[in-house]
Amino acid sequence: MKLAEGYEIRHARRGCYEVTKTVEVGKSTKCHYLTNFRNQKAAKKFIEAHAKGEVTIDPETCIPTPDFK
Repeated sequence: MKLAEGYEIRHARRGCYEVTKTVEVGKSTKCHYLTNFRNQKAAKKFIEAHAKGEVTIDPETCIPTPDFK
């Protein structure tokens, strides 16, 4: 499954997949941490929905709404 442009899933450790998004700011690029998941399938579903603008993320806890299990 192809990921949306700028998104990356990183296998941080067993049972933890971190989702980040690369954003270009002027001439430099910055990587923003979005959230993490226990499985890669949920992370891919999150990226699809986030790219469409169907997800909100709590800035303090990094928990997305709706839930992607």
